[in-house]
Amino acid sequence: AVVSLRELTIPQKAWDLYHDADRKLERRDIPAAIANLQKAVEIAPQFSAAWNHLGTIAYQTQRFTEAESHFRKALEADANAYEPLVNLGGVLVTLGRHDDAYSYNLHAVLRRPNDALAQSQMGMTYYGLGRLELAEKYLLEARRLDPGHFSHPQLLLAEIYLRRGQNLKAAAMLDDFLNHHRDWPNAERIRTRISDLRGDKA
Repeated sequence: AVVSLRELTIPQKAWDLYHDADRKLERRDIPAAIANLQKAVEIAPQFSAAWNHLGTIAYQTQRFTEAESHFRKALEADANAYEPLVNLGGVLVTLGRHDDAYSYNLHAVLRRPNDALAQSQMGMTYYGLGRLELAEKYLLEARRLDPGHFSHPQLLLAEIYLRRGQNLKAAAMLDDFLNHHRDWPNAERIRTRISDLRGDKA
């Protein structure tokens, strides 16, 4: 791994706060973890990993605009950092800003073509832009790389096939999704949907 020169300038105190924030997150003490990370970036504004960590916490607690701001600061601190790049692409998709998300997700795919998250988010971006053929291409690649990925590429692929009237392909994707997420809360509803799409007799 290449350590950036900026990272070498981060004081040990900021690193200590960063690692302590991780320990606090393990104990689910989110406010204390955030406080530590905020102190870390006050000490070292160039601490890209800490900004990214703040963004991840904000995203997971559905404070998406705040998450976007933190990811942007992480990239300002280190333009070569991959995690805030792919994370910013993801939060912009979540916010429905697909035009803005495009360049970040494209760069993420080009930098790490074997990252299922980058491929999936590129597919989501194209879906949001109404370019279904390209969306299908990237979502299929995400599924190939990691069929159990947390971004659930099969669900959006099923939506694409439904929009095209390809019911059997949609059913196959939903079936594949359940094969990798057997404990999905709405599994029975999805099974019923699969049966309807296949035209199974009662």
